Amino acid sequence: MSARIAKDELMTAWVHGSGRIEFRPGVGFPDGMLPLCCGTRDAIRTALKARAWNGQYYAVPGITDRLSDQQAYECLEKLRVSQTGISPELISYYSAMNRRDV
Repeated sequence: MSARIAKDELMTAWVHGSGRIEFRPGVGFPDGMLPLCCGTRDAIRTALKARAWNGQYYAVPGITDRLSDQQAYECLEKLRVSQTGISPELISYYSAMNRRDV
């Protein structure tokens, strides 16, 4: 069960088509990006540090500009699944969307 994250602390990790990951407050849906996960900034950074930090910025491992959209999406899903259960302060984007008004 995930911890209750205060609304003002909830962040979403978003993935650009290039594979680059950025964090934004809340759970909106920016154009041209797919959600990776939600949680506190510290929980997201900790979870991604070993899996997606390339020395300069966070990026989904394996995504290059030569991949098809399907292959890139599979890389994103592999990263998303690898984060399951890492921290009670890390939740799925869909769980966050379901409780965004609570």
